[in-house]
Amino acid sequence: MNKHNRVHRHFLFAIILIFITTVSIAQTDPQTVGVFQNSEGSFNGYTLVAASGSYYTHLIDNCGYEINTWESSLRAGMMAYILDDGSLLRCGNLDSSVFLGGGRGGAIEKYNWEGDQTWSYSLANDTVHLHHDVEELPNGNILAIAWKHNSTEDAISKGRLPELSAVSVWSTYILEIEPTYPEGGNIVWSWDAWDHLVQNTHDSIPNYGLPSDFPRKIDINYAAEGGTAYSARDWLHSNSIDYNSDLDQIMISLRGVNELWIINHNTTTSEAMGESGDLMYRWGNPAAYGRGDVLDQKLFAQHDCHWIEVGLPNEGEVLIYNNGNNRPEGNYSTVDQIQLPEMEQGQYNISTNPSDTFFPVEYSWSFPDTLDSEFFSQNVSGAQRLPNGNTLICEGASGHIFEIDANKELVWDYINPINTYGTTQQGNAAVFNAVFRSLRYAPESAALQGHDLSPSAPLEINPYPSDCSIYSGETCLGDFDSNGIISIADVLLLLSEFGCLLDCEYVLDSDESISINDVLILLQLFGSTC
Repeated sequence: MNKHNRVHRHFLFAIILIFITTVSIAQTDPQTVGVFQNSEGSFNGYTLVAASGSYYTHLIDNCGYEINTWESSLRAGMMAYILDDGSLLRCGNLDSSVFLGGGRGGAIEKYNWEGDQTWSYSLANDTVHLHHDVEELPNGNILAIAWKHNSTEDAISKGRLPELSAVSVWSTYILEIEPTYPEGGNIVWSWDAWDHLVQNTHDSIPNYGLPSDFPRKIDINYAAEGGTAYSARDWLHSNSIDYNSDLDQIMISLRGVNELWIINHNTTTSEAMGESGDLMYRWGNPAAYGRGDVLDQKLFAQHDCHWIEVGLPNEGEVLIYNNGNNRPEGNYSTVDQIQLPEMEQGQYNISTNPSDTFFPVEYSWSFPDTLDSEFFSQNVSGAQRLPNGNTLICEGASGHIFEIDANKELVWDYINPINTYGTTQQGNAAVFNAVFRSLRYAPESAALQGHDLSPSAPLEINPYPSDCSIYSGETCLGDFDSNGIISIADVLLLLSEFGCLLDCEYVLDSDESISINDVLILLQLFGSTC
């Protein structure tokens, strides 16, 4: 080999060595975004990620691969859901010169699976402005939260202290909207917190009384003390809404008073303005109705108060992301669960004794068992009980979404790479990547049927190589739909084959046929998780 060829060969080797070294260094940088863990104990499904401030809503699988993406002309404002027909329902952010609070929305949009907008509605004027969250009702109508402007003069005339009245006071206003396609809608029902006030500053005003004597009414002077002009305006700051179709009741989370409220939806708008519209139930901070102090407070700037869905473990109980701002022990977040008291004669009872509060006294379940300084989100956030008993938690401010199993062990871990300005490159720090709330959908859910669920690529730029695996398949005896729980869906699958004599898919007693014995076995397993 001549001298020139040796030089060329050495030069080529040097280039290859530099390339290999560069790639090696790049791939040994610490991972910053995407899936950090997906273990076999995780509930297999598809997770909706709607980053705050983003125009895009993403659906990913358990390995972080993109399944579908919807694009809007509006930034998120704030929540998004996939409906049973595969449509995306999302809140969009419209500017306002009056309503400057966090979680501003103003628009509701619906897109089909392919990304075409099929409906839009906006309510964003100087009097009323939508914000934070929506909920689709069984009849297709939409429940929405709005701020409603009340003048300082009106507030003072209702007994609000002048020093707490700022330039205006916003009440929590709940609307039921009947969509008119492809745009607009009719308000067919409403409820306004402004109709259910109590105050003990002026005995000449009709709503006069001690808040402790009227626990179903709202103390107009609570929660603004020591606050800023902004907090005096947005004194309630509701941030989530949930609907229970069996009870025809609405639950809202109110960060400003550290409470959740339940409201009767089984009224007319006119009835909702009167006693029938008073609070059915409230929980989290008895001081808000004059019955207790900080030692009795259980909720601290919480988000995402909702009933656990029927068919899921602990159905009917309430799950809450308790952000933990100003918690006496320090700023620690928890996910808490409570069991509502039994209703009597259509009402959640509370004693007339001014020292008694709405039950329960304590949570029925909490995560973590010990307060952890590493787990804290000062705003946004949420939690979801999954069919196998796991809990999906969105530690929203940092864009951290993770899943714990029934033993509170981590089984899935993800950092959202989408931020206000675009997408994070793997290895770079994740900033401005908050997620208001995140939901996971089971593969057999109605929302995903008939749609292409083929994965494409991770959301982050330049993803690192991954050995992540999707874990699926039947997880235990009787779990025919492989969702980790023996539920009504499994019973229906078994009944669909009842009487089958040969090559039956859902046999439980090993006799090759589907008979009453298989049904009895499944009923014994009903409600158990894998």
